[in-house]
Amino acid sequence: MAVTDPDRGTAGDRAAAWMTRRLSSMVTVYATVALSALWMVLGARGVVGFDPYPYPVLLFVGNVVQLLLIFVILVGQRTLSAAGERRSQQTYDDAQAILRECHRLQAHIDEQARILNRAAAPSARLDPCDTAPIMIAPPATVEPAASSPNRRIAAWLVQQLGSTAAVVWTAVIVAGWMVLALAGVVPDPYPFPFLLFCSSLAQLVFMFLIMVGQDVLGEASDRRVIQTANHTAVVLQQCRHLRQHLVAQDELILSLVGSLPDDGPRAPAPRAADDSAPTRR
Repeated sequence: MAVTDPDRGTAGDRAAAWMTRRLSSMVTVYATVALSALWMVLGARGVVGFDPYPYPVLLFVGNVVQLLLIFVILVGQRTLSAAGERRSQQTYDDAQAILRECHRLQAHIDEQARILNRAAAPSARLDPCDTAPIMIAPPATVEPAASSPNRRIAAWLVQQLGSTAAVVWTAVIVAGWMVLALAGVVPDPYPFPFLLFCSSLAQLVFMFLIMVGQDVLGEASDRRVIQTANHTAVVLQQCRHLRQHLVAQDELILSLVGSLPDDGPRAPAPRAADDSAPTRR
């Protein structure tokens, strides 16, 4: 069985998956808390004083990082959904391969049953193992739950914002706004209060959007689990069907062997080697 690669996709998707794996740990949490506390202590007026209360530089940097990470999380959600689809397809392919082998075994069992029925009494003959080929329906693409217009809108937003293009455009807009503000083109001087306000508002909205996306992914995962369980049940049913016919064949074979006379002809013993026979060269 092939191993499903969760990092297939564009270079941006792989980069987002790499960042998600590296940053989704408690070490990142501890490091963020420690760096923030150190920054606040050193930035105070009584120590170094490079960023006194209310720490505008720290707030600005943290705000921009949070905004970019939100888009990375959305990309990760989309990547996980695509990986789930590939695993579902792989499970379906594996189940179909197992069923094909079961059908070959069924044909072999039928041939053995026909041979055994030649020597069996009419009342002891085996029934054929011919069942209709059991096929598994291919996995349909698990779409996000769309039970209401709001959920459809949320699913569309998650799909559109969960892309590397959204991350790039956000970084370009933030950097461009800063450059224009420093150049005096945009009336938003350092520490860019309007940019911070817009970023905070966007983060607030996107946080709820991420929660909706997690809910949608959870429902999709549940449906994939149910689908995989149904596939497994079909394969198990076919295996049990073959085992029943094999057990019936075993019983018939034992009855046929038991009906043979005990003093039946035996195989001749091998002749001893004759030393006087000429040796062929």
